[in-house]
Amino acid sequence: MIEKLKYASTERVFEGIIVDHNDASVTIDIKGRLGQFKIPMRMLISDYPVKIGQEVAFLLSYPEVISEEPDEHYVNAILNTKKLQEEVKNRLNEE
Repeated sequence: MIEKLKYASTERVFEGIIVDHNDASVTIDIKGRLGQFKIPMRMLISDYPVKIGQEVAFLLSYPEVISEEPDEHYVNAILNTKKLQEEVKNRLNEE
């Protein structure tokens, strides 16, 4: 997979705050108003019980688009998911 990248790695340290967690995942707000991301709990390295408000640090590189054309498999899956969500929303509004 790494051979698909054209540019050298640009890893840098980012910091964030744990804003939500459950048995399966952790949500982190990235400092500097860079947004948030959710990772599986199994990817979090911690010597402590996970708590909201804990600071985290991690290495992250900038994503690189590796193909001009979208992958139709993923496009179809995304559209189907949105369609199902809309159908559920409409059913709930009818009730």
